[in-house]
Amino acid sequence: MKLASPSTTRLLLTTCLVTCFATGVFASPGKKSSKSAASKTDKRDGKDDGKQSGNDDSKDEALPANPAPSQPPAGSSPMAELKKSNGSLKKLFQKQSPSWSPEHDAKRSEMRKIVDGFLDYEELAKRALARHWDEITPKQRTEFVGVLRDLIERNYIKQVHGQPNYELRFDRESIKGSEATVNATLDAVSEGKKTTVEMEYKLLYKGNHWLVFDVITDEQSMLENYRAEFNKIISKESFDALLKRMKKRLEKAE
Repeated sequence: MKLASPSTTRLLLTTCLVTCFATGVFASPGKKSSKSAASKTDKRDGKDDGKQSGNDDSKDEALPANPAPSQPPAGSSPMAELKKSNGSLKKLFQKQSPSWSPEHDAKRSEMRKIVDGFLDYEELAKRALARHWDEITPKQRTEFVGVLRDLIERNYIKQVHGQPNYELRFDRESIKGSEATVNATLDAVSEGKKTTVEMEYKLLYKGNHWLVFDVITDEQSMLENYRAEFNKIISKESFDALLKRMKKRLEKAE
């Protein structure tokens, strides 16, 4: 089975110009994801083919402790933080430099730094793998999060670089405990065509700032798409098979 990749302009604009979580990795663009569907997928029992590798003696390679969600201080605004990150990215997009220049490398490095600042890769990985997260070793978790992070970062930079023709408006925010939702509207132009997409960011307050772990566009959840695709591959094959596919995708992105 081949990994799906977005083919529609609408989804391309949404995922690439804003977060690029799902573009070219594992998303299923032609299929809308719902909580009920994701729940059924997550609960579906898969065959255990015993192909997962890694031993518990590699605990020294475990991920650094990920801060637990905490109560945000009064006045904390996830929308303000997203606005700041988006503004920084737009400024970088407007800077032009030859691909071979030191300035270009510095620009890519700064992009990665900004994206890392508002995306919670470990939270995304843990929720996307669901029950499978508890079945893999600390070493496998570390490798999986690292590969997923590289895929998202490289694809983001590849797709977004040189395409600054968009406007992202943050409309409202709602906070409940350590969780928040930020609604936004994306207006973009691609190949002379205008499109408007409604966005919904899901965030957690961790380590003194807000981090995104899901983005919903036109009722499509990045996280639920990942969860369904990951579970399908692991259930039919193995976790190692999923990781292998991700690494191949990463090689193609280079």
